[in-house]
Amino acid sequence: MNDRSSERDSAKSYSKIGGWLILYAVGLVLYPVQTLFSLITVHLPAVFSDNWAALTSPTNPGYHSLWAPLVIAELAGSIGFFLCSILIVIFFFQRRHWVPKLVIFFLMANVIFVGADYFIINFFLIRTNSVNMDATINFVRTVVAGMIWIPYFLFSRRAAKTFTN
Repeated sequence: MNDRSSERDSAKSYSKIGGWLILYAVGLVLYPVQTLFSLITVHLPAVFSDNWAALTSPTNPGYHSLWAPLVIAELAGSIGFFLCSILIVIFFFQRRHWVPKLVIFFLMANVIFVGADYFIINFFLIRTNSVNMDATINFVRTVVAGMIWIPYFLFSRRAAKTFTN
């Protein structure tokens, strides 16, 4: 009789998002907001302003043939990650059973995308000996988040038992 009540209690304790998942949920809700802000303040102005002409004009001293494809790829990637993050937020709070796999894929794709962007900017496009600190911080933050949350979603009993719908 005691085993049944403990089974019910454990099933009930996983029926809501709790534990470390609350921390991930906060970051997950903030991610689309951060990405939308970045789209509006960084990516769209780079394409739809005089910045585009400066980046893509061969007469500009900072010109490189990779600037145009990189800016377009960053814009497309940011829009894609924004839309995916909204879907993940919805599915996360619906506690769909495939959310852990979706989150792992999303985090891995984010690490690869940000990593590729970081290396292209720092090793091909910036011609000085300095390092772009904003890109470095973003890269390190993305890698650390992946190193923390990918194993969590792979091995966490709470994550496995919470996402059952």
